[in-house]
Amino acid sequence: MIKKLISLVLLGASLTAAANDASLTLEPRSEWPIVHRQGDQLFEGDKTFRFLGLCSSTLNTTKEQILPDWSNRWPDEFEIRSILDGLSRVGARATRVGIGLTIASPLDPKAHNHIQARRTYNEDAFRAMDRAIALAHEYDVRIIFPLIASQSFTNTRGVDEFAALSGKPMGSFWTDAEVKADFKHLIHYLLNRRNTVNGLLYKDDPAILAWQLGNEFASYYGDRKLDPAVYRPQILAWSAEMAAYIKSLDSQHLVMEAGGADPQALLADPNIDIMSTHLYEYWNKLAGQPYDLAPIARHEQSLYKGKKPLIVDEFGLASHDNIEQLMETIRAEGITGGLLWGIRGHRRHGGWYYHNEGGTPVNSYHVPGFAAGYAYEETRTLDLLRAQAYAIRGEPVPSVKKPTGVPVLFAHNNGFIWRGTMGATHYDMQRREKGKSWQLVATGLQDSVIADVKSHEAAGISEPSVLWYDEYRQSGKVYEYRVRGINTAGTTPWSASLQSPAAGIR
Repeated sequence: MIKKLISLVLLGASLTAAANDASLTLEPRSEWPIVHRQGDQLFEGDKTFRFLGLCSSTLNTTKEQILPDWSNRWPDEFEIRSILDGLSRVGARATRVGIGLTIASPLDPKAHNHIQARRTYNEDAFRAMDRAIALAHEYDVRIIFPLIASQSFTNTRGVDEFAALSGKPMGSFWTDAEVKADFKHLIHYLLNRRNTVNGLLYKDDPAILAWQLGNEFASYYGDRKLDPAVYRPQILAWSAEMAAYIKSLDSQHLVMEAGGADPQALLADPNIDIMSTHLYEYWNKLAGQPYDLAPIARHEQSLYKGKKPLIVDEFGLASHDNIEQLMETIRAEGITGGLLWGIRGHRRHGGWYYHNEGGTPVNSYHVPGFAAGYAYEETRTLDLLRAQAYAIRGEPVPSVKKPTGVPVLFAHNNGFIWRGTMGATHYDMQRREKGKSWQLVATGLQDSVIADVKSHEAAGISEPSVLWYDEYRQSGKVYEYRVRGINTAGTTPWSASLQSPAAGIR
């Protein structure tokens, strides 16, 4: 009976969020120009636009900790705000959403996707993207939008799965006329979509920083051990064709390449505005390549300086010193921006989303940083990022803002979890017997519990971990509980109280 009650509470919260999302309307940010390029720099109006921030791979879709009914596949307003608020708190004025739109595949029979079948698009999925783009105005965050992944990751899929929707074989994505026509159909749909939240066409929305042709196109032949001499010219021709098509529909926004071809040829393409690179200590070490990231960034900038902007649109899985030196180099060398991989936000059902990155200690970054991320220096790295993000903007680091929102407390597995508040470093818990005064029973509680990430992912566990047990409650007594968020700048209001059943906790 208790488990059924818990499920009803969580379901009610989800339905309430869904109802709120359905009625969400927002006015676009006023006097927020579309970012444009002049030479090797980006400009916001007449001001140079440079940034440091984090990639947000779950801003438009949940890829891990998906519930059995997939009801949390598409982020709701709370989850989107959690990510955007986190970006804002570390001074990030840009992010990169996902690695591409998700594509239906027999390999993921239960998955809900952006592209459900050939030229068939999921309205629920794009409404989630509408929310993310519209809310980005409120948080002053610009979005780099990669269109498709070269890889075939579970619950995302990529170019081969896209071609398969048209009955075409592996590798045909780059050259088959019908598949390219299908992809142009997708581009046309995307750029001409009218946002259901703010009313803007995507091609007119200043929240879009750049349309990126895809994700890591060099991985297409690299991961599959195919001949680069065959695929690099194909990817170059495809990139030129699609960049020209995007510009024919949307002359306002920037186009960013995705690698996989001769960089000098991409640089020379008049329809490509931004060059990109991904820099990872961990993957470079595995490949036996240099893994001091700053010299690599310095070299790549030397290839493009004076011609087109360079953005390090993914970096990380590295020591703190390596990350710090890379950020310093991005600032000093005039590189337009860099994005640390990657941020995860709060879950609507309590706790946080997380993902272990390639077997490293890194389990995603959760702003403002927590003790659970000690192994990869989460708090220290986020503090560094915040300092560098404001430095590249030429602004002083502002005071910390108090937490935003009010927690929502749930009973869970004989204990408690809560939907957290943005910016809270820890939480207080109060308890009272009915008719008596509230008493503080726990302080310093944190809602980031990621020690069990690998075991959870291996077992396919989608529910959040219990965040607190009441070790000292007396059997037979009925208590009420409430929680609030805290940081150095202040506290949130107390949550609504939750009555705990009379049975003993354990």
